Parts: sequence; C-alpha cells; structure tokens
Amino acid sequence: MKLAILTSLLAATLSATLAADFSRATPFNSVQDFVAAAKQFQPGTSQSDLSALFVVPELGQPEDPKTGTPVFAKSIESCETLWANDSQALVFAKALPPTEATNTVVAVLFLIKRTGDSWRITDTRRFTGTGGDSGITAKLTAETGGGPDRLGTEGFPPVITVTEAQGGRGYSYTLSASYRVQASKLERLDLE
Repeated sequence: MKLAILTSLLAATLSATLAADFSRATPFNSVQDFVAAAKQFQPGTSQSDLSALFVVPELGQPEDPKTGTPVFAKSIESCETLWANDSQALVFAKALPPTEATNTVVAVLFLIKRTGDSWRITDTRRFTGTGGDSGITAKLTAETGGGPDRLGTEGFPPVITVTEAQGGRGYSYTLSASYRVQASKLERLDLE
C-alpha cells in the first residue's frame, strides 16, 4: 500500500515538474521529453511564457460582457512529433479553450533544435479555428527516399502542411498553409 502511494506521489511530482518547466527557455533532454512536458502543460494555470499561445478571446454578441475576455486552454489535448532528425524536430500541440459562444481550437507548431546535449524551442507558429466545425490538423507533406538524400539534409527540408477548419451553421471552409525549416526558423511557403 505504501509503495502504491509513493509511486502515485512520485508520478504527480514528475508531472507537475514537467508542466512547470515548459517554457521557451527550458532545455529538454530529448524530443520525447519535450512532448511529455507539452502534454502535461496547463496553460490556464501556468506562469509560462507559452501560456499566451493557448489563449483566445471569448466570442459572442457585443452587448455580452464576456465577449473579448481571454479564455485559456486548461490543458493540451494532443501533442505529437511530426518529424525529427538528430538536430531538429517539428512538434504539433493542440488545445481546446473552453469558450462559451462557440467551439474553439488552438494549435502550435513548434520547431525545436538540439544544441549540445539539450533541445530548445527556436520558433513557433500559432493557429486557431472557431465555430461548430472547427479543427486543426498538421501533417508531413514532403517525402524523400532513403540514403543520403533524406529529409532534413541539405536541399531536402521537411515540409509541414497545417489545415484550419472554420465555421459552422451552414458556412464552413478550410484554409491550408505549408511551412519548411529554413535556418532554424519556420518559413511559410507560398505558391509560385
């Protein structure tokens, strides 16, 4: 019984430590540690500089006093590594702020880079979707074969396409944009 209680306390302490140490300046031991910390992150109660990425204004009628007030996501709904190599990784995190007027989704694409023995955030892009049909997805849309010409090597940057679904009540639409890693930054790609 004592072992079960100690194990539970240790797990709770580790979770709280991971969530408390989720900021732009935090070094992570691995991409997996970054994803684990993101999954434990609670933007609504954290003092982290990353909390601002997971907040949206309450939508509603102009006469409603709640309209425009900030609504923080309580937790991260999902977080996954979209692509990684030995020196960089693209991680996609999604949250659902508890807005009252309509459904809202917030997502962040993180570029993390290895420097020495640790991984750090080098760039982010934030996305929002609102309405009954809201949603945000991201996927790796660049592919290469095996061998020396693989994603992340010179001339073969990974490309991620993010799609936002907006609207509802008879009018819905989707928007997409693609991003690649360029000099430790996320660069938006436009049609030529």
